[in-house]
Amino acid sequence: MNNWALIAGGRCLGQPWRVGIAGFSLHDQRIFELSCADIEKLEQQLPLIPLRLYGRSNGFLFDYAYGEAVDHTCDGLLLIECVYSGQPIMQPSEGVRLYLQLHDDSQRKHLIGKAQAITNIFVPSPFPDFGEKWNFLDPDIAVDPECPAEEWAIPREAEDKDYSRYFHRSADIWIHRITSAIAGDVAALRGSAPLMSVVIPAYNYGRYLRRCVQSVLDQGIDDVEVLVLDNASTDETPRVMAEFAADPRVRYMRNRYNYGPGYNWGNGLWVACGRYFTFLSADDYFNLGHLSRLLNVLQAHPEVKVGYTSIRWVDEHDAALPQPRHPGHRTYDYVGGRNEVADLLILDSYVTPSAAIFDRLSFRRTWRPVENTGAGDWDMAIQMAECFPDFAYIETPGVSYRWHNQQYSQQSFYISNAPLKDHLAIVEGVFNRNAQHHLKGREREVAAHIERRLSRYPDELHSPLGERARALMERLEALAQFNEAPLFSIVLTTYNRSALLKDALTSIDSQVLRDFEVILVNDHGELVESLLRHYRFPITYLRQGCNQGPAAARNAAHRLARGRYLVYLDDDDLFLPEHLQTLAGAFKEHPGEVVYSDALFISERVEGELRHVLGEERRYPHDRYSHSRLLVDNYIPINTFAWPRALVAEIGDFDERLSGLEDWDLLLRLAARVNFHHVRQETVQVRMRVDADERRSLQAFKDYAALYRKLYGRYPTLGDEQVEAGRSTKLKALDAAAGSREVSGSWLSRRALSTVQRRLVEERLQRHDQGPSFGVLILDKHGRRDKVSNTLTSLRQLEGIAGNLQLVLLTVSEAPVEAFPGQVLRVTAGNWVDSLNGVLLTGAFDWVTLAQAGDEFTANGLLMASLELLAASECRAVYCDEMYRQADGRLGPALRPAFNLDYLLSFPAGMAHHWLFRRDVLIEAGGFDSDFPEALELDLILRLINTGGLAGLGHVAEPLLITDAPVMADVGDEQRAIIRHLQGRGYQQAQVVSSLPGRYQIRYGHAEQPLVSLLILAGNQLARLQRCVESLLEVTDYPHYELLLVESDPSASDVHDWLRALEGLGEARLRVIWAASVQSSAAALNQAAMQARGDYLLMLSPDTAGIDGAWLDELVNHAQRPEVGAVGARLLTADGKVQHAGLILGLDGVVGRPFLDESLDAPGYMQRLQVDQNYCAVSGECLMLRKDLFIEVGGLEEEPLLANWSDVDLCLRLHQVGYLNVWTPRAQLLIDASAGREPTQAQQDAFFTKWLPLLVRDPAYNPNFSLQKQGSFKLAPTELSWRPLQSWRPLPTVLAHPSDGEGCGHYRVMQPHRALREQGLIEGDVAPVLLSVVDLERYDPDVIILQRQITDDRLESMRRMGAFSRAFKIYELDDYLPNLPLKSIHRQDMPKDILKSMRRGFSLVDRLVVSTEALADAYAGMHGDIRVVENCLPPEWWRALRGKRRAGARPRVGWAGGIGHTGDLELIADVVKELANEVEWVFFGMCPDWLRPYISEFHPGVQIESYPMALSLLNLDLALAPLEQNLFNECKSNLRLLEYGACGVPVICSDVRCYQGDGLPVMRVKNRFRDWVEAIRAHINDLDAAAKAGDELRASVLNGWMLEGENLEAWRRAWLPA
Repeated sequence: MNNWALIAGGRCLGQPWRVGIAGFSLHDQRIFELSCADIEKLEQQLPLIPLRLYGRSNGFLFDYAYGEAVDHTCDGLLLIECVYSGQPIMQPSEGVRLYLQLHDDSQRKHLIGKAQAITNIFVPSPFPDFGEKWNFLDPDIAVDPECPAEEWAIPREAEDKDYSRYFHRSADIWIHRITSAIAGDVAALRGSAPLMSVVIPAYNYGRYLRRCVQSVLDQGIDDVEVLVLDNASTDETPRVMAEFAADPRVRYMRNRYNYGPGYNWGNGLWVACGRYFTFLSADDYFNLGHLSRLLNVLQAHPEVKVGYTSIRWVDEHDAALPQPRHPGHRTYDYVGGRNEVADLLILDSYVTPSAAIFDRLSFRRTWRPVENTGAGDWDMAIQMAECFPDFAYIETPGVSYRWHNQQYSQQSFYISNAPLKDHLAIVEGVFNRNAQHHLKGREREVAAHIERRLSRYPDELHSPLGERARALMERLEALAQFNEAPLFSIVLTTYNRSALLKDALTSIDSQVLRDFEVILVNDHGELVESLLRHYRFPITYLRQGCNQGPAAARNAAHRLARGRYLVYLDDDDLFLPEHLQTLAGAFKEHPGEVVYSDALFISERVEGELRHVLGEERRYPHDRYSHSRLLVDNYIPINTFAWPRALVAEIGDFDERLSGLEDWDLLLRLAARVNFHHVRQETVQVRMRVDADERRSLQAFKDYAALYRKLYGRYPTLGDEQVEAGRSTKLKALDAAAGSREVSGSWLSRRALSTVQRRLVEERLQRHDQGPSFGVLILDKHGRRDKVSNTLTSLRQLEGIAGNLQLVLLTVSEAPVEAFPGQVLRVTAGNWVDSLNGVLLTGAFDWVTLAQAGDEFTANGLLMASLELLAASECRAVYCDEMYRQADGRLGPALRPAFNLDYLLSFPAGMAHHWLFRRDVLIEAGGFDSDFPEALELDLILRLINTGGLAGLGHVAEPLLITDAPVMADVGDEQRAIIRHLQGRGYQQAQVVSSLPGRYQIRYGHAEQPLVSLLILAGNQLARLQRCVESLLEVTDYPHYELLLVESDPSASDVHDWLRALEGLGEARLRVIWAASVQSSAAALNQAAMQARGDYLLMLSPDTAGIDGAWLDELVNHAQRPEVGAVGARLLTADGKVQHAGLILGLDGVVGRPFLDESLDAPGYMQRLQVDQNYCAVSGECLMLRKDLFIEVGGLEEEPLLANWSDVDLCLRLHQVGYLNVWTPRAQLLIDASAGREPTQAQQDAFFTKWLPLLVRDPAYNPNFSLQKQGSFKLAPTELSWRPLQSWRPLPTVLAHPSDGEGCGHYRVMQPHRALREQGLIEGDVAPVLLSVVDLERYDPDVIILQRQITDDRLESMRRMGAFSRAFKIYELDDYLPNLPLKSIHRQDMPKDILKSMRRGFSLVDRLVVSTEALADAYAGMHGDIRVVENCLPPEWWRALRGKRRAGARPRVGWAGGIGHTGDLELIADVVKELANEVEWVFFGMCPDWLRPYISEFHPGVQIESYPMALSLLNLDLALAPLEQNLFNECKSNLRLLEYGACGVPVICSDVRCYQGDGLPVMRVKNRFRDWVEAIRAHINDLDAAAKAGDELRASVLNGWMLEGENLEAWRRAWLPA
């Protein structure tokens, strides 16, 4: 009879653990009661009855779970996956532990809802997995059919010597694994696990076992469990173990059968619960003190997971044996400091299992069995050493190791070839686990040991085992050679820059990591050999025979390189010292991948050997690698990345055929093979000279558009809409991207009037007497005729208003000025201002502007100003934007904000030049003041402000002219003009100081120092709050302030206690506000504001800290100005990065932070990080304002939906009533801001509802900048920002969103839109992606076209369009999507409930436009306004096409279609086969493999722009248009017939509704084999008649189906509201 109680398994000590058995449904994740039928079935499949018997004797109570009282009757539930069929549902509480048995490994993926709540999951997997949660267990129990079922007998084959073959599917292991896992869980919960588990596997060693067990008990350690696992011994083992039955530390388990030593050993590992464990062979025994000695070391060194000792050899009578000392045993104790992996492989296993102690959890997580016959202990030690390299060793022998002739090793292991076989498996395992780096420098020693062992087996020298050994030795030799090679090969290329090369070499020599070689390739430039002797690292030097470019130079270096990884350096760039070390560290975690770091881009000017830094830029900030981004543009500089040299053979070298971007091409090829890993650390400097055009990337920039298109063609987008949109934007705006040589040739030139726009502008000007006139006064103060000529040339090219200009040249030159079309005045350095004023008095123009000789007017600047001024009669003076010439000849747009008083005063060089002044206003003001010759315009502007305030000062967001970038220098006239202005405003003690040239700091000289109340929400981070308060008290110089600490989180007990303690100090300057039941931060601050004693309030985040004593003075300096509302400071992170420098409305959503993460000393766009300026909003992290003003505007908004932006809302209310909000960089604080919660869509919508018109028109942010690009000040797409007709909108603006850039997107949206635009019927643009709420409001279209928008995110965008856009919205469709054919590949892209999605989409628009009457009928009832506009062909694509006829040996019959037409093509598949010998079949677009044998020609698909010509060039004699009979096809249009017809090809088509009733002369046939064959033969047998039919069809298409005339008018009517 089976004694189930004794088998090996888990045991619970203490209170029995109650486990209910229940069912679990994977389908709906339900737990349910098992029915009687379920139980009967399961008890036949699983040993549930033996499980219950086992449990009663081992601390478990297993029973079937019933009823709702499961929480009271069960500690855990054993869930067995089975079918749910209405059994009662159980809902255990979270306190009940769950253990789940699955039937097969594939069921893992179905565990969705309950997986996290389940403690242990038992599942059959290919290999045992000693995880904490997932457990290998096969529920398919194998039983011996010859025995009674209730015995659960294990089958055994005749040749088996034990029962190990089927043990993994036995009832025994099922009970063992289930109970062991549960017992481990219980021990962890109860904290009952012992310190030490001693596992003693035993088989017929009864004569030694007593001594063995007693030696453990004699160690003097009570916190130990002794686990004896008897493998069904037939000797006195049970009697011996009966002697220990009374000792609770000893547990005796007896297997029902002999399962072999491997399983018995593994069972012990599963049963053990101790923190540490050891395997003690039953014939060995511990020496006294062994455990305490070794455990003390392990506990003192928690990083050590393996400890072992030397051994004492004894015979079977315990007499000591004079065995030699193992060569791996040291003669002294040690902890770590040894390469255990290498030593174990060279010296054989010196870690005797009985003498070793392992950390149990580390062992279970690390060890994975390798198939071997007797060296498992050796492999076990090696695997642990790979993960935990530090072992502990004690020289004192801890174990007496018995040597006798009954040992397995003596009986079978050493007398076979098993030692060799196991040795090879163990070394191979090191490679399989990718752990061979442990062998570095000792590979040949490991190989030599294999060779020694192989020599002991002469019979194996030429056997497969011997071949395996030699292959392994060869692999070790290759590894040795590999490891001898340097880690990095630095490929350094140079050409005629020896001075810069010297710096590059020095940067290499500064590397912290020295494991590298340099391959220096001189691309046939000046000789540099004399430089090389100064460097102490290996350099391989190669000089090319001719200059072949960087790609060829680097490829030549590849062929010489020996390093494991390739890195690159250009001769003008620099590595920082930690570059290679950083990459090497990343490769340890990511071997075999591409690793790259960040680069700092530095602009410099080179003078001799000196390199002057002019500016720094972090060009590609990002966190994780993005393949989508790489598909659009290269953001990984070549000097930053490294890649495995072995990959050269797979992906190839740099492509020498490319004239540029070859590094990007290489990266894209690498990205298709391996992963990329980004290290966010600057380790490289990319140096760019502003005074030379030597970079090939700049020299070849004219080729970039073509290069981008070539690479885009090589690497497809794979349907990624984001990539497609990014590529479209990149190609459109390529010239405006970073590194552009001529912005004026790209961004500026794209701001050009179309023919229609030019006509409309001329008409508007004619209706207003040609618009305002301008006096352009050109100042030539240095007598530069060449510069005067440049200015005149630009003026001759002005659009539309050249006749409105009066030119006056004021020059110091006496030389005659030829062909000047205006007045020339000779002036001197002393009288030129008076001459200017004289021109003003006598001139006959409305407006005047000053230009310096050499300034070049843009084509449209004055024209746009004219159009704006027509609608702005109140303007006194306006200014435009500018283009700055850079030192290297490039142009940069200087896009100014709307009028910004503080920016003007702080940075007049950027704001006070090239204004347009109304002549009568200027004369009334007294003209220009000759006392300020170097600040004429600034002084005049400030006088206008003093007399008329800020009214009538405007901004036109269009570049007026191209001029030199301003020189950063202090100008005395500017400072005096500002002082005079300030004194005129009442600031008699005002000062203008400058710590940065040309960037002024205004000190208003207020007489008073009012009390400021600092309101600080205490929050829940005590350390931050303490740092904030202590730093403010310590550093703040301003004397009159109080700190109000507002409790905002009563649950933060430590903060609460600290505030109570502060309150008890009685410090007058420090007060605590206990907010009364407030629900929000805004309400708490409002309450605190009412209790503040100060005249000024400062809301301050507890995350801030003081760093500069003058910070509060600077804020008060502005806050006391009567025109100022809120004042904000510059907030910096601890690493010197900008966290707050004002807020931009609408940026990157609702409100964005410009200059985020810029460096402390960065100037910012147009110096805006260094000067005072006005913003609409500043952050509430540091916001000062007058208390009475705070009360006047109603304090902070307490509405929960606006809580994210309560500070912004406050600022906007101040702005709305006319106050200026000021940001100053002079007030600086540290901030350690916590990441806030992302706002919900409802919160965004609430803020949009209140503030959207202002959000998209932030006066601090030029409308030519994008709102979508975080980081700010990035150019918006010209298509959206260039709106020359905006000031009077003579045409409706239509914004169209096609569903794709190919077929239906072109025919139904893009082509009609283009044609209507070219005919002057609409304005607008086509956008591939839906615009954000802010961009849409900014664009403000009259009509939005939405084609096939069906996904949830698109529909949500449409909902927001309805909520926030006034536009008339049209949904465009040309297919009946609810009925896609079954074989259509597009079905997988449709939403599950397509009809529901479409109904929602229709409900969000004002009109539905479809392509056919049938489609209108199908959608009838789903929308109240459905219009039909049939497809037409754009004439410029199709009118002039005509293919050749009879071009083949046989008639050429064609079919054109894509993967969506598979079902249609199958209609004629048999026809194709039937006529294969009578015609030349020509397929275009798609051809299934099974039809290829019958096809004469196949032409793959082309881009839509090339499609018409490609179709005509097929030279068809006949075209076929088969269509399946279904509702989807009935709703389609006749577009394919039109396309064939335009090429003059006769057509046979299916006789279905979409091809009927259009009057086209084509042959229509039923979809029957005979009808198709007969019709085709009729055509090919009379090619003259077929040609005539083609001509008739072409004439019909050209006369009635072109996108022009009435057909185009139909589109206009359908798209515009009535």
